[in-house]
Amino acid sequence: MCAAVYASDPNAAPDSEFLPGELSHLVIGNRGRLLDARRTPVTITAADPDRGAFEVEIGAFEDAGAHWEVPLEDVGRFQFARGGAVAAAEVVAELESAVRRFDRVRVVECDPGARQETLRRIERTRRDVRIGLPAAVDLAARVQARAGAPELFALLEEFMAGRGVADLERLFTGAFVSNPRSGEFVKGHAIVLAELGLCPYRGKVVRDPGVFEGPLGKARRAEHIVARLAFSAELWSGRGEETVTLYRGAAVEGRLPEPAWSSFVSATFSREVATAHFEGGPATRTAVMWRQQVPITRLLMTFLETREMSRRFNEAEVVLISEPGNAAF
Repeated sequence: MCAAVYASDPNAAPDSEFLPGELSHLVIGNRGRLLDARRTPVTITAADPDRGAFEVEIGAFEDAGAHWEVPLEDVGRFQFARGGAVAAAEVVAELESAVRRFDRVRVVECDPGARQETLRRIERTRRDVRIGLPAAVDLAARVQARAGAPELFALLEEFMAGRGVADLERLFTGAFVSNPRSGEFVKGHAIVLAELGLCPYRGKVVRDPGVFEGPLGKARRAEHIVARLAFSAELWSGRGEETVTLYRGAAVEGRLPEPAWSSFVSATFSREVATAHFEGGPATRTAVMWRQQVPITRLLMTFLETREMSRRFNEAEVVLISEPGNAAF
């Protein structure tokens, strides 16, 4: 990857020094690597069959020190150092049983009536955003710097506090920027998004029975989603924009797989960032890059107004609501 965009280790050990990830490697203290282009180092910190997940601590790069909760069935996305500890046969059997319980798909389709009511709700909420939007931000300069606008950070945070969802804003943006697949929080939002009629959910079953309990309830999650979409729509329409030009890049170590469904799509305003993903790493065999004009109604959040997107990863990122049938965006 381009050093100007992402950190990497030019002296990373070759894959031959590691073993493909298996459940038997999920022993606390074992060291391994994520099978991404830069081979991000990790250490196992927990394995929990009751949640069907294991936890890793990230050992380097922008997200160093972060803890990710990963589904047990995704252990194949990692490799582990030779000579590490091996879990006992009965522990592996318990983990295998957990995989069978949780590695199942749930589908939540969208109701057209719910969608129309949600769109009306977004429009009503937009009236509250129209007060106090600052003068136009120099988007080109911000994209070049890959850093958001502090005046918009403050405006969004004030708006979210006024809607009573500032805590969900911090949780969602923090989880999404680090790893949207870690844990259940982003999954909970994806399920509520489907129930609002905005985008179907096609993903794994819920592993954490408390994902919608207390302050994480569906009503508050729905309020956060509506507030976010209203803020983004008003921000961009206030700039006179109906669409934005976005980029995505991807590199894989084999043939390009069929796109996996996700309720949210990450893209970037920066061609440079997309190119860094396109370049991949030493083992890359296939790479693609996309560019598309995307309507502002699909923008959930962008780096311009989202403080968390300028803390560690400076990617000029935007998160979109997925659109069925759109293979690239």
